[in-house]
Amino acid sequence: MNAHSKITAVVFLCGLLTGCGLFDSGVVWRGGHYELAWIDIPDNVTLYYDAGNNSAIGRVEARVFAVGWDGRYVVAKQHPKGDKSITNYFIVDSQKDAPFADVKQAVIGPLTEAEFQQKSAQLKLPPFTKVLESLQ
Repeated sequence: MNAHSKITAVVFLCGLLTGCGLFDSGVVWRGGHYELAWIDIPDNVTLYYDAGNNSAIGRVEARVFAVGWDGRYVVAKQHPKGDKSITNYFIVDSQKDAPFADVKQAVIGPLTEAEFQQKSAQLKLPPFTKVLESLQ
């Protein structure tokens, strides 16, 4: 096999693999520096901080199924590991966040619904404006 044939075979193989969904991803919501996206499996939706240059840093692990944003705060609801019997709530303060920020300083949670409601009243948090019904 000559060099041209090898290159053609590699390009063809990459096209097949991409078509099979091995490298699939999807952004389903954006707000400021934040995006709700999945990689490889649409059910594994994570809240990321978009650090630019095609890099993102996780802020709330999968399965995030609802988010909201008001220009300062991002709110998120999560079923940890897809367990729908548990709902965790998170608050991300974008004024304390940056690509290399200490996540513990920027992210509050996991919270229970009661704890979240209390913080929501104190901080005047935004409503959940994007809900992924299939994961709820």
